[in-house]
Amino acid sequence: MSLYIVLVLIAAFIQIAVIIILREDFFKTLIYAIPLILISQLLFLYSYSNAPKFILIWFITTALTSTLAFVTGYFLWKENISIYTIIGIILIITGIFLLKIK
Repeated sequence: MSLYIVLVLIAAFIQIAVIIILREDFFKTLIYAIPLILISQLLFLYSYSNAPKFILIWFITTALTSTLAFVTGYFLWKENISIYTIIGIILIITGIFLLKIK
């Protein structure tokens, strides 16, 4: 299961990189973004199709990409994070660990 989580993390980072690339000049960077989008989607597809429990990897993927989006927004674009966001991230990470234990 750890392999699939690592692949999902790599795919999530690729998606964040695509967003950063596309913010510069959409039409000029689109040619670079399309292969990255395809790679990230293939990693997600591989993880979903080969994981022993689809629903588990799906929940972990959703949780990790949401958390990475919050963290990236804070560090790259200086977005404000409220106490509710911090509590949400803590709950998401706790839920991932509880899913992994069971």
